[in-house]
Amino acid sequence: ADYETPKNKSVKEALPPAVAVGPDFTVNDPVVADGYMYLFNVKSPYGVFGVTGIGALRKLEHEIWAIGQLKGVTKSEAFLKSLKDQAGKPIVFAKDVITKPGETLIGIPKGVGRLFSNATTAITNTKDPSQESSTKEILLVGGFKRDYATRFEVDPYSSNPVLQAELDKIGKAAAYGSWTASAAMIPIGGVASSVITATSLSKSFNNVLKNEPPSRIRVINEEKLKQMGISDELAKRYLDHPVYTPRQNLLLVDSLSRLGSAKGRDAYLNASLVAANEVEANFFVNMAQMLRGYHETQGQLTGITRVGNLTVAQAKTGQAIIPFPLDYGVWTANADKVSRSMKSTYKAPGFNGNLELWEAGSLSPTAKQQLEAR
Repeated sequence: ADYETPKNKSVKEALPPAVAVGPDFTVNDPVVADGYMYLFNVKSPYGVFGVTGIGALRKLEHEIWAIGQLKGVTKSEAFLKSLKDQAGKPIVFAKDVITKPGETLIGIPKGVGRLFSNATTAITNTKDPSQESSTKEILLVGGFKRDYATRFEVDPYSSNPVLQAELDKIGKAAAYGSWTASAAMIPIGGVASSVITATSLSKSFNNVLKNEPPSRIRVINEEKLKQMGISDELAKRYLDHPVYTPRQNLLLVDSLSRLGSAKGRDAYLNASLVAANEVEANFFVNMAQMLRGYHETQGQLTGITRVGNLTVAQAKTGQAIIPFPLDYGVWTANADKVSRSMKSTYKAPGFNGNLELWEAGSLSPTAKQQLEAR
């Protein structure tokens, strides 16, 4: 077949109108397509953000709305007056993250293509700056930040620097007693207020993220991993991984735990250790969620295995499921090679010869035709 070269798209081609522009954000042209994911450049009053993947874009757009809501609090007369009233308290806020509206806050993010090549990357031991330090926990800053994050339905461990700066302001002021208004008392306004529950994390995860510090979330994950039969050594390696945030760990571990007695979850967890950045961590989290979704709504999965760089789950009904959380896939030499290898090498107890590719986005007409023929 004639192989395709990934081509950039216009925003209109890649996104529905409601996701492409909002009251406080605009997705800029062009949308970079790397053959797997879309790379977006988003302009807002709080800076220009770079983000990879439609799911991450929706999360960012909600965070931009939340930043506006939080700035409405931290720039309010009541908030500023409360700081003056407590002038003796050693509250020091970091300088605003951006100084120019057009400044890029997050550079062009890495894609997931590295996961399907022969390249390897050493994992850094640098701790994610969005995670709370023990000192902050002692000062209760982390707890107040989680309260406000829950109020506006955002991830308290987000890597968004502007969101973290606003949460820090409120967390510090509340921890030192100068700001006494609870998160529940803060009104929610704007367009997103009417649809906030439809775009939020599940309430059960929100409650854990709100009420439990990272140390307790780790214990919750350790207990689930032990129930799955994951060795203490592998569990520690995964939970010590510097890239995954507490929220990502909750989602990935819970998704695997919901697969009942499916075998091979240790291999999946081990494979997820190659994630070298937030984009790759999201890929493994989303893939685990797709497996859970299939298991709970389509049919029981009995095992998970890795074929090359792909994850394959065996269904009790006989077919093999390949979860692939891409945005837009094209027909490349690598796709040709990987799909041929999959068809010729995959074997599992009960496998009936049918391979199903479940993807979260879409494929080019050529890619779909070639894979269906195979």
